[in-house]
Amino acid sequence: MRGILGVDGVRDNGYGAYVTPQGAGPLIASADFHGAEVEVVRSRCVSRVGLKGIVVKDTKFTFEVITKSDELKTVPKEHTVFRFEIPLIAKMPEGEQEGEKLKSLVFELHGSQFENRAPDRANKKFKLHIDPDL
Repeated sequence: MRGILGVDGVRDNGYGAYVTPQGAGPLIASADFHGAEVEVVRSRCVSRVGLKGIVVKDTKFTFEVITKSDELKTVPKEHTVFRFEIPLIAKMPEGEQEGEKLKSLVFELHGSQFENRAPDRANKKFKLHIDPDL
């Protein structure tokens, strides 16, 4: 994901890329989530909230997630909000001391808006709209 967003290294000015929701949104939504660590933040089914794990299978309507306790859970994308973090690597330019640690980029994705298979999402254009039923 760092490579897709362009935050994997240091630019000429000594600092990383600037990430905006308008620029990063379509890139993240069209990415492949196999191997990503996701957490369910909001869902119509309250028992799914707080579920954390690694995406093993990304189908059109579901994520299959393996949890810390080695359980395979199938989470539907519809009416669910997923959160995932991209840790930033702190590479300071030469001559500069390492100061504050960089924070992670945190993204929340509405599953209803990317109900497609991963290969199909790569070629699709995404439109911004609000999902009122969450």
